[in-house]
Amino acid sequence: MTGKRVSIFEVAKAAGVSHQTVSRVINHSPNVSPATRAKVQAAIDELGYRPSGAARALATNRTRTIALIAGGMSYFGPLSTISSIEDMARKHGLYVSIAIMNDHEYTQEAFEQVANACLDQGVEAFVFVAPTDPMVEAALKARLRVPRVILTSSHGAVDVEPYTAKDPTIAVLGIDQWSAMRDIVRHLSSLGHRRALYLAGPSEWRDAETRRIAWLEESAKAGLDTQVIDLTDWGSSLAYDTFNAYLDSLDDPKRDLPTAIVAANDLQAMGVNRALFEHGIRVPQDVSLIGFDDMPAVCNSIPPMTTIHPDFSGLGVAAMTALFAQLGADGRIPATSAVKGSGAGGNGVAGADGANGADGAGSPSLDELPVIHGVKVSRARMVVRDSTAEAAR
Repeated sequence: MTGKRVSIFEVAKAAGVSHQTVSRVINHSPNVSPATRAKVQAAIDELGYRPSGAARALATNRTRTIALIAGGMSYFGPLSTISSIEDMARKHGLYVSIAIMNDHEYTQEAFEQVANACLDQGVEAFVFVAPTDPMVEAALKARLRVPRVILTSSHGAVDVEPYTAKDPTIAVLGIDQWSAMRDIVRHLSSLGHRRALYLAGPSEWRDAETRRIAWLEESAKAGLDTQVIDLTDWGSSLAYDTFNAYLDSLDDPKRDLPTAIVAANDLQAMGVNRALFEHGIRVPQDVSLIGFDDMPAVCNSIPPMTTIHPDFSGLGVAAMTALFAQLGADGRIPATSAVKGSGAGGNGVAGADGANGADGAGSPSLDELPVIHGVKVSRARMVVRDSTAEAAR
């Protein structure tokens, strides 16, 4: 075999049809008889023909490509969402051009350069995974003439509502962190806890800020006395070191420690769990422990961890659904009517056997999702395992 690319004209000659007919078959036109379609497909298979994406884009003025610009790629949530976006795009015959940005070091100018490079490739829409306020602001201010979907949390220094109100091509989606924190507070209150310690995530992350604000407000409403330890990253190592220092500062850790500890994510909770173990403090006999994210393996930690299960995959589906709804207005990409597989199906507390990634069916349509500060949010469910119990004292 040679490296020469097979042309559409060679396929047409082999099948005994015009090149226009071959084009109709390739583009799934209904105006081709089954017999002719089979004959053309046989020639395509025999010759190993592959349509030229560049030629198709030139002929149709479309690339069927979306750009995904993402930050926070070191963490479970963004990675799960991006995987879902790519999977759904592929199922709809779309291509995803991915650009990863360091959420601590980029500038507005750098952001614009990446977005413009994507536009030069002919992308038809953007999805921004924007965990921090600077990324959200850059995504909102970017001078784009194509639809964009921004994935972020509802609370932070940047207000998205003025942008979404004046520009219908901007959609902002996220996870309902607030209701999740309310569920945690209610769960602890139902177990008789009156004092709790909260480990907050890095303040520049909107997820961390939303969870922190929600925790303080919901705790105050429930009469739960709380103390907050602020951490500068999401990792387990800093949580372990910081919590060790906290325990060492107490005269009698078993006596003075609040009866419940809530961490802003599962990694922090694992660091706390190790520090507690090394100080001879048992979970949940002496203190209850709750994480957030329902990462793989936390159901097999010792003890299995009570946590919040955000449907990150469902968020990716919701993002693509919103994008299809915008692009589908002129028939360019088929729209779907429901956010399938999102975690918004349950408002209650899952049983102790709740599994990672087991997202409920019967999710609401995109239009039915509640809006918080201009962000459409899907519910996250609480998964109760063995790390929480009735207050020990």
